[in-house]
Amino acid sequence: MIVALQFEDIIGLLGNPTFLWSMLAATWGLISYRIIRRRRHGPKTGPSQASGAVSFSLTKPRLSEEEIFRILTTTEVNIQIVRICETPKSAKEVAKALGDVYPGHKEKGFPAEKLGEHLANLERLGAVKFNGEKWAASDVGVKMVRKYFG
Repeated sequence: MIVALQFEDIIGLLGNPTFLWSMLAATWGLISYRIIRRRRHGPKTGPSQASGAVSFSLTKPRLSEEEIFRILTTTEVNIQIVRICETPKSAKEVAKALGDVYPGHKEKGFPAEKLGEHLANLERLGAVKFNGEKWAASDVGVKMVRKYFG
């Protein structure tokens, strides 16, 4: 008896034009809000909040090997970062190691803002990943660097 009354109430709401119009308006409002918010805030950058796993969206196809190669070779620093991160390192350790590679940054290490940009781009690419404490080169990143740069 109770289930029958609830079922009849739900069917009654679906037959009510005011309820249907309000549901339609609420749905479109939510969709519009998400679109505007996504445009305003841009894509997520920086270290992922996952436990170090790189996740790929089902709607976004993986980058081809040529695209990964093109992004890796935009600057020598990207290649060096992947090499340095073959053993997981903190951002400070990566900056210090880059300072050892590039003599102009020996005293202070590599600039933090530039390093952050490189790490964010490499993470989006899938060449490095952040596990909450340290940056580590992914299998894809290591494979690409070894294949093309020895």
